[in-house]
Order: sequence, then C-alpha cells, then structure tokens
Amino acid sequence: MRRGWWKAAAAIAGLPLLAACLGNNGGTYDEAPRGQPPARTAASGKAVQAEGVVTLKLFTALSDRANGAGKVEQELIDAYMAANPGVKIEVEALQDEPYKSKIKVYAATNDLPDIIQTWGQASFIKPLIDNELLMPLDLGDYVAAGFMPGAVDGFSQDGNAYGLPRSTDYFLMYYNRKMFADNGVPIPKTTDELKTTVKKFRAKGINPIAVNGMDLWSFPIWFEYVHQRLTGDFSLMDRALRREMPFNADSFLAAAREMQQLAEMGAFADGYLTADYGTARNLFGQGQAAMYLLGSWEIGLATDAAFPDAFRENVGAMAYPASAQATSTGTAVWYGGGYSIARHTRHPEEAEAFLRYFFQPEHWAKRLWEKGAGIPASRFALTGKETALQKQLLAILEKTTSRSGTPILDEGTPEWKETIMDLHGKLLEGVITPEAFVEGLDEAASRD
Repeated sequence: MRRGWWKAAAAIAGLPLLAACLGNNGGTYDEAPRGQPPARTAASGKAVQAEGVVTLKLFTALSDRANGAGKVEQELIDAYMAANPGVKIEVEALQDEPYKSKIKVYAATNDLPDIIQTWGQASFIKPLIDNELLMPLDLGDYVAAGFMPGAVDGFSQDGNAYGLPRSTDYFLMYYNRKMFADNGVPIPKTTDELKTTVKKFRAKGINPIAVNGMDLWSFPIWFEYVHQRLTGDFSLMDRALRREMPFNADSFLAAAREMQQLAEMGAFADGYLTADYGTARNLFGQGQAAMYLLGSWEIGLATDAAFPDAFRENVGAMAYPASAQATSTGTAVWYGGGYSIARHTRHPEEAEAFLRYFFQPEHWAKRLWEKGAGIPASRFALTGKETALQKQLLAILEKTTSRSGTPILDEGTPEWKETIMDLHGKLLEGVITPEAFVEGLDEAASRD
C-alpha cells in the first residue's frame, strides 16, 4: 500500500479550497476541451506557454537569492534564460522547513512545479517516487557532471534515478576565532574540552553555541556525533533502526545523558529552541555566539556581506571534537539537496535541458566552489584562491576516516522523522528523561 506525508496533507478538510486559496503560489485550472489537458494559469506550479515562450516553475529551498548557493543558483538561471530567450524560469524560494511544508501541499494536489528541490533521503524522496510524482532521469545525459561515487544513490530507486545531487554536506562546528582569542578560551579539541569551553563562555555572559533549535532536525545529527564519539562506531545507529539492536541499549542512553547534560549546562544560545535557521545564523554572524553547530553549506559565512568584516575575517571551522573512544576524523557526511523533475510537467524536454546546462562542470560545481558558497556533489577544481574557511572545510573532509551516511532521521518514514525530532526537542528541554527518550526511539523504530 502506498503511504507518505502527502496523505496527511490531503486529509485537510476542503483541500481543493485550500489549493485555490494559496493565491499566486497555488494551482488553478482553466477549462479545456474534453480529452485535452487543462491549461495552467500563471498561478499554477506547472509550466505555462504563451506566445512561443515556455515558462518553467522552479521551487527551491535556497531562500537567500543575494548570497551563497542561492545567489549562484539564481545567476545560472538568469544566464540560461539569457542564452535561451524562448524559456522563462520562475523561481519560488523558501527556507527548508517552510519549503517542506509547502511541497506536501503541491504533492497532495498533484501540482508539483516543473523542477523541484529534493533531498536524496528516504523520508523525503521515497513518497514522491512511490506515488509516481517524479520523472525518471537518464544518468547518461549527465556523465559530464562527474558526480561523486554514490552521490546519486539516495535519489535512485529500482534502478532508476529520480534526482541529481547538488552538494556534499557534513555537520561540523564553526567558531569565531576573535571571540575565542579575546576571551582567552582555547579552541576545544575534545568533548571534555568542549564542556569546559561552554562553562567559560557562560561565565562571561556569552552564548556558547548557536543552533537552529526550532527546526529540530539538527539535533538527531548531533546525537549521531555524540553517540559515535562515545562508541567509535557510526553504524550502531543504523543497526538499531534496522532492529538488529535496541535503541535503549546502554550506549544510546549514555549519549542521551550527554546531550541533556550539555543543554543543562547552557551549551546552546539563549532561546535556542525557538530560534529558526535565520535567527541562529544571524546570532553567530553578528558575534553574539562563539560557535555555530550546522553544516558545510554554511561555507558562505566568510563571504556574506551581511556580516561585519571582523566576523568574516575570523570565522573558522572545526570537526566535531574527539573523545577517548573516537578521533575527530569520524564525520557525519552525506550528499545533500538536489533537483528532480515533476513527472507531469508539460515541458519535460525544456526542464531536462535546463538541468543538463546547470550540471555542466563549468556551471554549478565550478561557480559554487569559486564563490565560496558550498561543496559540490560533483567534481571541481581548486583555484588557488580559496578562503581560509574553504581550506578548513576541505581539510575536514579529506581527513575523514569514517562516515555516517544519510542522517538517521532521514533513513526511515516521515513518521519516524517527526517522532525522532520531537523526542530530541523534549529531551533537550528537559520534558523527558534520557531513559524515556531512548524508550521512545525504540518504540518508534519498531513501528517504522
């Protein structure tokens, strides 16, 4: 039986009315003669064609169009339209969580935009594939892109590729060198030193770590690090999800206690459980937090003009600290967001032509790296002009000896993802005990 998160969206009372009320972002139909597909208005998520111009709708989670990867994406879109005047690409951009909420509505109404951002993770892409909402892609058309080995795996099912990866993502700690130096605090190299660092900054009235706590998804990835640093083994998390061992085993309980202890020590910035991505990033970028727990996609911090020079010149990156059981060369790394084409697009050839252009080596990968906006999932060349932050991020990746693979929250069903995020929020807020936390994980894994 097919199942997925769009079922919940479709259960909302009066869904056709909801779709009609979405304004310029919703989908509406014009009447068409019997036997012909209805023409879409400009409000629809699908392509429209007027006076010889094909309009493609592209929906992305790169919400900042003036900086970083979002700027690179927009520049490539603009360049493509300039070179192909018969094609117009209209962009809708939202931050990750609002994006994921709205894509459910598009999916529930079978009105996906022509090109959408997808994540090569089961919790996101599998429901779309199972319900035949994505168009299979011929990887032979993208050989020139030079995707990293295994990069397309998460976007594939039953021998078919349904998406193309955009970036190589990994979780790490950013830090403000000047704040550490000015306060006489050494950069932590071990998890014990991290606790000391937290205490020192708290004693000075400084937020130790900024994190987008309201979104919750970053905490299960942090849990993987904490557990791996206690055990030296990333694979135990996957084994527990496959039911080869229980989540209420001693090692998971110890990791839960460690996480709750750090939260109780004040490791995270004040109000972190209500801080979204933008709030947390700005807190760090404006020098209001000494560290920032997030991913390699934040490489653009060093070039973001919205932040002062004193910050951009002093932002650094480090691997999550080591422990007695594990070195810092164990990294939570996976292939991140990418693009898929809606199966029911009215202009598949034009949509595929754009993706072939986008993934040419001299376009996305080259520009993303040269702009210091991210780390591609396809081959790229060093320029010799890399920023200090780029060099540090590359060093973390090059030194990696063990990888987590797809984050644990994205390995199961959408229901599993919602449950694991909710449990982490309650654990860190102190609403539940570490014992209740691991029992909750075990029960959820048994249902998955």
